[in-house]
Amino acid sequence: MEPTEQEIADLYDRYAHIIYHRALRVTGDRELAADAVQETFARVIRSWASFRGEASPITWMYRISTNWCLNQLRNRKGRSNKLVHHKSDIVGDGVHHIAFNEDAERVRALLDDADDQTRQIVTHIFFDEMTRAETAEMVGLSVPTVRKRLRAFIDRSRRVLGVTALAALTTFILLTTSS
Repeated sequence: MEPTEQEIADLYDRYAHIIYHRALRVTGDRELAADAVQETFARVIRSWASFRGEASPITWMYRISTNWCLNQLRNRKGRSNKLVHHKSDIVGDGVHHIAFNEDAERVRALLDDADDQTRQIVTHIFFDEMTRAETAEMVGLSVPTVRKRLRAFIDRSRRVLGVTALAALTTFILLTTSS
């Protein structure tokens, strides 16, 4: 069954700004965030018949937008690696410096190396500021499993980032342990 224009308009009016702000936090890019909103609603229209109503529409749209945003970040990493490895082919010999945001790249690399469920867990907890219980419901896992996956991600992040990030991650763990 196809959605009516009014149903789509109502969803858009109610949730587009939420999807945009969330996508902006995940990607750090206004253009990608706007694209995420459009792509999310395009997929909602295409997949309307498959929405079972077991969750709220925003839960469904969060899942769609999360997957799209994470794919864009992964694709962007691939493009930036091509740029680094083929810089002289792309920009010529006259350009010797291309600026990269190293911190953002590190965070993206940490997410890129994680499995899909862990990426979703980290996105929901860090970007959406959801509790572990809310995250468990969103990804279909138990709270202890979410806690275990998050702990493994943070431990791996510590090893990758080194001692300088240790204090910040420890503080984050202490602050989020109670949720």
